[in-house]
Amino acid sequence: MTDDPRDQREQPAYPRPGLFARALSRRRFLGFVAGGALLAVAGKRTLGLLGGWRFNTVERPVPEFDPATYRLVVDGLVERPFTLTYDELRALPPVRQVSDFHCVEGWGVDDVRWDGVRLQAIMEQARPTAEARFLTFHSLGGIYRDSLSMRQAMFGDTLIAYDMDGEPLSRSHGLPLRLMMPQMYDYKGPKWLTRIEFRSVRDHGFWEQRGWAVNAWIKI
Repeated sequence: MTDDPRDQREQPAYPRPGLFARALSRRRFLGFVAGGALLAVAGKRTLGLLGGWRFNTVERPVPEFDPATYRLVVDGLVERPFTLTYDELRALPPVRQVSDFHCVEGWGVDDVRWDGVRLQAIMEQARPTAEARFLTFHSLGGIYRDSLSMRQAMFGDTLIAYDMDGEPLSRSHGLPLRLMMPQMYDYKGPKWLTRIEFRSVRDHGFWEQRGWAVNAWIKI
């Protein structure tokens, strides 16, 4: 299997239709529909007849962020493990990019402005060892996680985001941090990010364990 987005022969680019509902137990699915599919209206943007963002999560309750105690932990197969406070992370050289957001459920939001730190910069500071081949991203809630290969993590538009459209992330959008991987569907970008772990083997995340594609390349 390859991580090259041009070669998708062995791995589907996106989950099969209907897999979202089948992957959830009936109880979790009903709870998701009743309590998780909230709308955070996105101002000038439109999405079909509904308009705006939809808030989906498997984390219950939604993780709380305390800036006084929060740490982003970078560890695993690295020469220089370290932690960053929220203020320290925001003090790193910032990057701004505009990209479209694609949810695997079929909706999306165009031209979202993200501010944050290039994942490349985090990797350069950590100095991954020769054995490191993958990165696992952990949520504050302890339930959600996902992974990227080292090559994918080095893409120039892979971002650790803390602002969206000029404002700090809201709680529903992943305060304090979320991983943005614009070339893949949104489930590859954990919200409420608290740990980046370098590993020698691929860690299959929450949805991959339920049958979703590991490499969720967007077909345009």
